[in-house]
Amino acid sequence: MKKLFLIIFLSTLLSTLNASEEKVGTYEKLGNFVSLDLIFTDENGVTKTLAEFMDNKPTVISLNYYNCPGICGPQIDGILKSLDKMQLVEGKEYKALTISFSPQDTPDIAKKSKKNHLNLLRKDFDQSAWSFLVANDKKIIDTITNELGFKYKKITNKQGFVDYIHPAGLVILSPKGKITRYLSGIKYLHFDLKMALLEASEGKIRPTIAKALAFCFSFDPQNSKYVFATNKIFATIIFTLVFGLFIYLILKGRKKGENL
Repeated sequence: MKKLFLIIFLSTLLSTLNASEEKVGTYEKLGNFVSLDLIFTDENGVTKTLAEFMDNKPTVISLNYYNCPGICGPQIDGILKSLDKMQLVEGKEYKALTISFSPQDTPDIAKKSKKNHLNLLRKDFDQSAWSFLVANDKKIIDTITNELGFKYKKITNKQGFVDYIHPAGLVILSPKGKITRYLSGIKYLHFDLKMALLEASEGKIRPTIAKALAFCFSFDPQNSKYVFATNKIFATIIFTLVFGLFIYLILKGRKKGENL
């Protein structure tokens, strides 16, 4: 009876954790190819395929939405600071794409976002090498986010304001559209990004090293900083303790059976 009760309790706990912990995050698909025939529109209203925007260059992609009140702005600034220091020629040795996953975003909104961020660049930067893209077709957004392993959740508050819970990170593609590298977080060492792009130009796949930030921290938009995600850590600890107790009781029950 105790074992049955514990099994029911454990199942309930798992269901609760799964229900409360939405599957938001980055699910890496290294070695997979994205659909290069997907059609997007850039900040100037120019519509082209993903292949045309990449122009047969290794490409760094970020997935954001332009009215994001939280993590998107700091992330784009993190890319900007890295590209500002990187000793590769934009447009010739690589391309950069920021793709909105909100179908409500328009080219005008993308243009305003690009202007606000790229004006902070210090070096002489060819801004045509970094496109801010939108897609009003939800199927296109679903395709690119699924192919890149980017899982997010749309939420609407009581006032009707639409927001998204989403991960932060970069995806590096080879000129042929193969996923070769993921970079986590909102800040990126320019050397790491440079090496990722150089390796992508040769189609080399490299594993992701740092993943702790995406799990252990969440962004607090009111204070513009990362805070410790105690709910995730607490849920993990509780699950580990309960699972350990479950195993302990099973082993203890077996020993009692052997002694009878």
